[in-house]
Amino acid sequence: MSGLRSRAGAFARHLEARFRIVTFAGTLVPTVSALGVQLVAFALTARGLGLEAFGIYTALLAVSALSVELVGLGGADLLVRGVAREPERFASYFGNLLILTGLTLPLVVLGGVWVAHGVMESPLPVLFVALVIGGEILIGRAAASLELVMVAHRQTVRAGAVRFATAFVRLLAAAIFFAALGRSDLEGWIEVAFLQSVITTALYLALSIRLYGRPRAVLLTRDLWTGLSFCLNQASRSSQGSLDRIVLSRFADAASVGIYGAASRVLTLGLFPLQVVTRMTYPNFFVHGGRGGIAASRRYALSVVPVMLGVGLAACGAVSLAGFLAPAVLGRDFESIVGVTAALSFSLPLMALQYPAADALTGAGYQGLRAVLSVTAAFGFGIIMAFGARLDGIEGLVIAFLSCHALFAAVLWTAAFRVRDRPEGREMAPA
Repeated sequence: MSGLRSRAGAFARHLEARFRIVTFAGTLVPTVSALGVQLVAFALTARGLGLEAFGIYTALLAVSALSVELVGLGGADLLVRGVAREPERFASYFGNLLILTGLTLPLVVLGGVWVAHGVMESPLPVLFVALVIGGEILIGRAAASLELVMVAHRQTVRAGAVRFATAFVRLLAAAIFFAALGRSDLEGWIEVAFLQSVITTALYLALSIRLYGRPRAVLLTRDLWTGLSFCLNQASRSSQGSLDRIVLSRFADAASVGIYGAASRVLTLGLFPLQVVTRMTYPNFFVHGGRGGIAASRRYALSVVPVMLGVGLAACGAVSLAGFLAPAVLGRDFESIVGVTAALSFSLPLMALQYPAADALTGAGYQGLRAVLSVTAAFGFGIIMAFGARLDGIEGLVIAFLSCHALFAAVLWTAAFRVRDRPEGREMAPA
């Protein structure tokens, strides 16, 4: 019996050392809690605004989700890479992140407003379009940056707590506006959400300084190109989850956009468990790739694929179930969300396969190639999804969405196996 317990203990220690199960569980708990809170906030917002107003609102949220990754020019990812290798330089990377964020935020907000009001022809007044996009970009960048600062310090549980806090504060605002005050006007909700975003951002900045120290006001000009590569990659990946709603808003009415937007929102909840795993593994790719090049980075990627795929399949099932239950929460107007959500959920295992291959390229110094592939994929996604939406509305868009993710996973793994290490200072080339 003692021998059995000893072997079981050794096996448990092996699993923890290999897959960091305890850390994963500790990070997943606040993340899952955040998912639940976000779902309630989303339900309050959709039910309170109604189908058509929610359709208008969710199209603007899609523009915000795409735009937020352009703010900071990859400064947060530079911080993760830099602190993983040189922890003592945190203050410089933190200062660089804040400077780049301050310089790019106004330009990105203006660009988002132009897309939403000029290209998508949002029916809202331009001021309210600006408040939605500006507020969502601000809180999105602040929350993501604080989470990555914590990831850089290997404090993934804390990062999960930040995600929970971000969701909870938005839920509190929605509960006060829609439930306590009984209001349902879109413009009033936009004002409340913007104010909440500004206050939360200020608190997150103060918390970052208190926990990790004051930033050093320095612009790391030598890292601008690398940061831009990170930025393009993240923006391209974000576009793969946002372009569908932007495209649909050009070919369908507000009610259809509301249905698809609600389904996409439920799908987004399934991404968080995948992000928990990537937060734990992401700094390690720089370590493996820095020591052993693409071969070591690729081996590490292959070792985390089973976990990523398992989490992706579990998330697929959970999202399908959430979509089945959604009409009971959102109201009868959202009944057609069930089939759309179930179909979209099959993209989660495909995304789970993309992350290890993409991070293997980044960890081995292939960030430029990854950025090129991601930007190319973003354009491809847009063209294919526009064709699908124009051809067969929501159904065509869903088929195009799944096809694009399957193709992108294949392209990333092909690239990870086709490249070879380079002499120092030269670009890696295909084998």
